Amino acid sequence: MKKKIELFVNIYLIFCIYALIGWLYEVIWMRFVVAPHKWINRGVLIGPFLPIYGFGMILLYFSLKNMMKKKHPVKDGITRSIATITIITFIYTTIIEYTTPKIYQVSIYLKEYGIGLLIVNIIGLLMINLLAKNKKVKEIDLTIILVFLAIWLIATALEYISHFVMDKFFHIMLWDYTKDFLNVNKRINWDASRNFAIGGTFLLYTVQRLIDKYLPKLSYNNKAKICFIIGIPMLLDFIFHVILKLI
Repeated sequence: MKKKIELFVNIYLIFCIYALIGWLYEVIWMRFVVAPHKWINRGVLIGPFLPIYGFGMILLYFSLKNMMKKKHPVKDGITRSIATITIITFIYTTIIEYTTPKIYQVSIYLKEYGIGLLIVNIIGLLMINLLAKNKKVKEIDLTIILVFLAIWLIATALEYISHFVMDKFFHIMLWDYTKDFLNVNKRINWDASRNFAIGGTFLLYTVQRLIDKYLPKLSYNNKAKICFIIGIPMLLDFIFHVILKLI
């Protein structure tokens, strides 16, 4: 029983760390990147936490940790193809975003630039297949690219579902991507998904490794105290600013 409680405590602390990081990211992004460039408390809570980031990173951590432990070398054809398409699509679409007028719909993007995307991907696959014949290239590990792609897909799905739930059940629009490049029903867009993929990959390979290294060094009692100190105000915050609004 104690092991289960300690596991919950560890997960909750990880949740809080990423919920705080997410809040900081959103606040700084709104202040320095998005007009009207103001300090805005993001989310539905008063405290400095965005739960979606906490839940999202826990989901990524537990779903991808086994993938991160294994090697996925270039010599594996499927891995090589997926990694190549991911990198080329990422670079090509980002270039299109910053060199053309804004394209709001995915269908228009594919109509205007789909052939170009297909061509560069075919060229890329042919080139990587030639390079893969080299012994040194064969052993290059592509795991981080697969992790990047997985985060991209999971984070995009999570953002869409979160927006849908907040919109339909809470009638809250925390973000609106209507005027953003490649948005889908104003709930997700290219920029946000790309940034989440980059940020999530960075966090898993840096912050999470530090957490895995130092969290076990904290005693169970100290971790429990931290959870209690953070948990009670967060619970009250959630009750007063979310639950009571629904009643």
